[in-house]
Amino acid sequence: MSGYNYEIIKVSVIQWYEKVLSGLKNQDGIILSKNSEDTLIIDFDFQNCIAQLSVTNLQFVPYQFVYFEAIAIETSNQIYCFFDDDTWQKSDVINALDKALIFCSNYKVTYVNPSIFTHWN
Repeated sequence: MSGYNYEIIKVSVIQWYEKVLSGLKNQDGIILSKNSEDTLIIDFDFQNCIAQLSVTNLQFVPYQFVYFEAIAIETSNQIYCFFDDDTWQKSDVINALDKALIFCSNYKVTYVNPSIFTHWN
């Protein structure tokens, strides 16, 4: 049996979620939105972005089991994304989640004043 299947990944992500949640002072920023037989969804509310982690066992999705996407609140632009494929292992998912959490926690809005641009005629 392979060390990478939906059940193993789902349990590992739930353990990761519980570990992250226990380390937070304000736990309102991470919500387990759905936990069903074939879908796990965790929503994140960071200072400058929002994100969603989906772990699914659905067919016809462009990833194996895991999809993470973060969007900047101010611009609605995607700022971070990753998904797994059939070459990943459990440790790859946990490492990618740790990196995504660090990136999103540290993400800062960079504002560019439009008046600095000169319009050429």
